[in-house]
Amino acid sequence: MQIWHNSKINTLIYIYAFLFFLVALIYSAAGFGGGSMYLAILAQSSLSVEALRMAALSCNAVVTANGTWQFHKANWIVWRGVLALLVCSVPPCLFTSSLHLSEKTYFISLAIALLVAAGAMLLRQPRNEQLTVQPLRWWMYPLSFVIGGVSGITGIGGGIYLAPFLYLSKWGSPKQIAGASSVFILVNSLAGLVMQVRVNGWQFEWSVAPLLVAVFIGGLLGSAWGSARFTHRIVRWMTIVIIIFAALRTLWRYL
Repeated sequence: MQIWHNSKINTLIYIYAFLFFLVALIYSAAGFGGGSMYLAILAQSSLSVEALRMAALSCNAVVTANGTWQFHKANWIVWRGVLALLVCSVPPCLFTSSLHLSEKTYFISLAIALLVAAGAMLLRQPRNEQLTVQPLRWWMYPLSFVIGGVSGITGIGGGIYLAPFLYLSKWGSPKQIAGASSVFILVNSLAGLVMQVRVNGWQFEWSVAPLLVAVFIGGLLGSAWGSARFTHRIVRWMTIVIIIFAALRTLWRYL
């Protein structure tokens, strides 16, 4: 199976790899893996449902593995709070990753998840500067359960959903929230990958290997520059527009 539709395979691979590099560079600085963006891009390819989820989860894991290590070294990860959220998110992630979805069902679910992700990004994210981490609100636990299920179905690691609510609940500082998001995405992505391989076998398309290299390099740079000040507002709005466009285009195609 080819990931690309036409004969210009080499050119398209490098174009996609460059886009993935930019996504990993920007999102790893905030503790994200970029899963929603990878899926928005790959949704237009000819990958099977299983291969698409595996590619997105693999890219997420590659980016956030280094991000988790960087945030851990800098002592920004509050492990007690993160582990509590993971206890709620991993079981549903494992279950939904094992589900076999038809192409139409998957892409409609993906489009809805992308629209919700865009909505989550529209929520204001105040920059809390307190260093003392607050107790998790009770509703974060069922929310984490739902996010884990969505992560397994779509291949989105879930950090893009989790972070806005951590900000709104004033749980911790921006770097603590970024560290929590990075660990959350990494563990859910690995859980999804393990279940995908167990149920469907190894569905990875080797033609996407350059994309993994691109996100690895982008993730290394982004995590190292995590304290740098990017133009978050511009990146945020560009991401929202791209995600909404990809979601609407997918819905138009499969409804």
